[in-house]
Amino acid sequence: MNAENDEATRQGRPDTSPEPHPHDSSGGGRSRPSAAQLAVTPGAFLSRTDLRALGLERRAVDAIFRELPVVSLPGYSRLLIEAEDYRALIAKSTYAGDRVRPCRVESLR
Repeated sequence: MNAENDEATRQGRPDTSPEPHPHDSSGGGRSRPSAAQLAVTPGAFLSRTDLRALGLERRAVDAIFRELPVVSLPGYSRLLIEAEDYRALIAKSTYAGDRVRPCRVESLR
């Protein structure tokens, strides 16, 4: 509520300030969990936007969506992946010195 609406309320006029959007993180109402929170939440789904928010560039996001099963809900245009599948892919693709990282074999021409 701004000062103008405070004055209106004191004078008995209705508050004309707009209601906050339910997904607006700037004020009241429930806000959507962050991408980092969704990534570790059992049963959560991740969109391309969530993966970008996690710091992945577009080519990495495309590669993840090509590799994993994609959820397409009727009437909803955004494709989703399951957070568990994402975490499993990251674990499978992480090389910490315990095995040899695969590399692309170049032709010897």
